[in-house]
Amino acid sequence: MKLIDELLNNPIKQELAFPEAEYHRRLAEVRSNMEKEEIDVLLVSNTSNIGYLTGYDTTMPSGYTVLIVPSSGELILHCSELEAPCMLLNGWTRNIQVFYWYEAQDTGSDLARILLENGFDGKTIGLEMGYAETFASGAFDTKSYLTLKGKLSNATFTDATTMVMEVRLIKTDKELTYMKQAGEYSWLGLQASLQAIREGVSENEVVAKAYEAIIGAGSELMSIDPMMMSGYRTGYMPHIAYRRKKLEKGDSVYFEFTGTHNRYNAPSMRSAVVGEPSNDVQKLADASIETVNLLLENIKPGRTGHEVAQFAKKGLKSVPEAFFHGAFGYSIGMSFQPTWTENPMYIADGNDRELKPGMTFHLPICIWVPGEYGIGFSESIVVTEKGCECLTPNKNLSLTIAPALAGGGRA
Repeated sequence: MKLIDELLNNPIKQELAFPEAEYHRRLAEVRSNMEKEEIDVLLVSNTSNIGYLTGYDTTMPSGYTVLIVPSSGELILHCSELEAPCMLLNGWTRNIQVFYWYEAQDTGSDLARILLENGFDGKTIGLEMGYAETFASGAFDTKSYLTLKGKLSNATFTDATTMVMEVRLIKTDKELTYMKQAGEYSWLGLQASLQAIREGVSENEVVAKAYEAIIGAGSELMSIDPMMMSGYRTGYMPHIAYRRKKLEKGDSVYFEFTGTHNRYNAPSMRSAVVGEPSNDVQKLADASIETVNLLLENIKPGRTGHEVAQFAKKGLKSVPEAFFHGAFGYSIGMSFQPTWTENPMYIADGNDRELKPGMTFHLPICIWVPGEYGIGFSESIVVTEKGCECLTPNKNLSLTIAPALAGGGRA
């Protein structure tokens, strides 16, 4: 007997993050968008979008899994047999078409068979053809796309990369509750790490304290491994991995973490220095903190991402020698590895989309002198009716001074 048959014959208790009615509400919004775009069936390959519509949760989000969303009727999940329990335990969809995990080289043909059996040849099929943002995964793979085009020769294929993403932009109260809980995890990890910094300890030892605090508090598998770097390595931020380096006197130290609650995230970053900071490092810290505060003061519904960015730029005028990545904020919410970003909605030059209540953003102000040193501070926020509210605890927005001698007290 196949695993899927055994599981369906002996149903396991569901662990839904939301009432099933909430998933149906989301599905109805997506189907409304499908109708507007004249799409008959949507193939959802972005794992976060699958999770958003069904509750599906997995530790293997980079593998092939596709949710077939017809304009009406039953959803179909096409996945490896080993992924079926991830839907049965965490999701509500029960029409699951499986293949053996070692047969993934021909998933396109199997998917074509399912679509043909359900009468979708000759229909308009929407695909998530591209990456919704730079660091996301989940774009429909080229080999399967070419297979579908060959086997469904009468179908019309169209790009629907952002169709589910657009529905996800505005958060419900329950989603915000989960994000605030994730923010609490984030702060506990940052606090534990900041307290562990001292001359002579390794980056790994410090990050281990973050893991212990975040996971111990209740977080599940994080959407991004904790980011931490020190000394000259902060001059190559923000995506350098921790790697056994010992902290030295004068090192700047950078952290960026998020805890995850029911796959919802609320990242935060903080910085420290081992011993007294140099004037240059303190100057970067002051500029980063000022920029975060300018964002918190000026994010308001009705303003565009571009307009808010103009206010935030004032905070960086004092450090023309430093490099900044250009985006003062990006949307966040539910996500799987390898990213906690959600949708291409940015607080940056040229983004003329208006901010709306319920949108959620991470405000990552990391600035650095390439190859020498760097500093970063951030908060995660939700846009409210009058401004914004922090989803992270918004504590200790200052440069932490850590002991310069191993075993010494905090300076």
